[in-house]
Parts: sequence; structure tokens; C-alpha cells
Amino acid sequence: MRTYWVLVASILLIGCEQEGGSIPAFISQVESQSRKEIAQLTPEAVFSATTYQAQIERSPFVLPEVAVIANQPRAKQDCWQPGSRNKTGILETFSLDKLHLRGVMGNKNNISGLIQTPVGSVVKVQQGEYVGLNNGRVAEVTSKYILIKETLPDGLGCWLQRSVKLALK
Repeated sequence: MRTYWVLVASILLIGCEQEGGSIPAFISQVESQSRKEIAQLTPEAVFSATTYQAQIERSPFVLPEVAVIANQPRAKQDCWQPGSRNKTGILETFSLDKLHLRGVMGNKNNISGLIQTPVGSVVKVQQGEYVGLNNGRVAEVTSKYILIKETLPDGLGCWLQRSVKLALK
């Protein structure tokens, strides 16, 4: 039985004969085929430090006068300005994207909207009331949406109005 296993092992080992090439020669052949040219980098610029003279030069923490003048808003004198008023409503403490219309109620002549705040409370609103952070005023309440006219600054001293709808989902 032992000779049988020796004979089987020797037959298997005959199949593991080397195929004629050496492994280091194969590796060097593959490396020579895969070599690519490396782009030359530009030489590093030489850094030269300058001394800061506080009496002559401007402060490095202040914009130059030209930049300060260019960044000043140009106020227009002939544009619309909203009237000043105090914010007293509960819904004026939340932005419009945080408010959700949850329903409407009333009859054909007098419709009120039910708006849910981010804290979960539901507040009744009617036409003419203020909503949102940007002096939004309820312009229209329908059975499907509430139309709000919002007042936004344009950054140049004037104000713009835009319409936003809170719709039922």
C-alpha cells in the first residue's frame, strides 16, 4: 500500500515541472514594458522674505481703501422702503420653510388657515396677518393654499417683494 502512495505522489510531482522560464526574468520583462515617462516638475521658486515696516505700510488686517470703497452698498434714494413695525405674532418667529399649512376652515366669505409651527402647535391665520421672519403678510387664503407677500432687502438699501405659497399636502 505504501508503494501505491509513493507512486501516486511521484506522478503528481512530475506534473509540477518548471515551464522553462525564470521568475526574475519574467518580472523584469513586465517592469520594462510598464515603465512610463514621468513629467518634469517646474523648479521650486525661491522664497524671499520682506520686512514689514509698520510706519510706512498699511496694517495687514485692514482692507485697502480701494477695496473698502468698492464694497460699500450704493443706497438708492428713489426705491421703495417698508414701514417700520413691531413683530408681535407667534408665526413671525419662524421662517416660512419651517411652517406647514395643515388645513383651512370657515365659510365662503371668511376662510382661515391652520399653520403648524416647528414646535408642533397649530395657529389660525387670516388675511392681513403677518407670518415669517421677513415681514410676510397673508394676502390670500383659499381652500388649497395661503399666499404670503414677503418683503426682502436687496442689499443695496432697497426692498423687494416676493410671493410665497404655503400649500396643503
